[in-house]
Amino acid sequence: MMARALRWVFLVGLLAIAGYGWWQHRAAVNPEALRTWIAQFGAAGPLIYVALYAANTVTLLPPIGILSLTAGLAFGPAVGFAAIMTGATIGTSATFFISHRLGRGFVEHRLKGRFKSLDEALGSKGFATVLFFRIVPIVPYEALNYASGLSRIRFRNYALATFLGLIPGAAVAAWFGNSLTRPFSKEFLLALVALVILIAIPTITLKVRRKKDGTD
Repeated sequence: MMARALRWVFLVGLLAIAGYGWWQHRAAVNPEALRTWIAQFGAAGPLIYVALYAANTVTLLPPIGILSLTAGLAFGPAVGFAAIMTGATIGTSATFFISHRLGRGFVEHRLKGRFKSLDEALGSKGFATVLFFRIVPIVPYEALNYASGLSRIRFRNYALATFLGLIPGAAVAAWFGNSLTRPFSKEFLLALVALVILIAIPTITLKVRRKKDGTD
């Protein structure tokens, strides 16, 4: 009972921090504005960022892409990468456990028909399914988190697949965010190319799968 209570207190705290951060920058949500806001916390900045990122994974506010770029801009590529990975891991884990509490009916309504195919895939190939959709985000993170929480996949497999699958996106986001201070530099251009490739992967994958389905 105590552990359960602590989890909910932690979640409420994350939501409160996310809400405050969103209210502070609702008129100017961009990496530079968020970096300025986070900087006021000094050494505690990375911890505040991790809490914001974790809460974002559950609430979808503020925009996750902007928040991801902020990490590299605010902390540099190494610390930024670690902050993204930590926040994302905590957030996806929290959503996984929340889905247990909310129940299958709520989740099915939330996912609007996408739950069935996900449920079947997660039930038969849980680790591989989560890993694939983390690297190639054809399925929104929110849908994957909720569906995984109600599937037969073990949490340790879900957490490991999530962690491994998030590495490419987190690395590119932190790298590109850090390069924003030096536009049109070699680092910026290389990071931009990596970001474009990362964004293009889901589209290319979908086209290949549709072509394959059409010829089968």
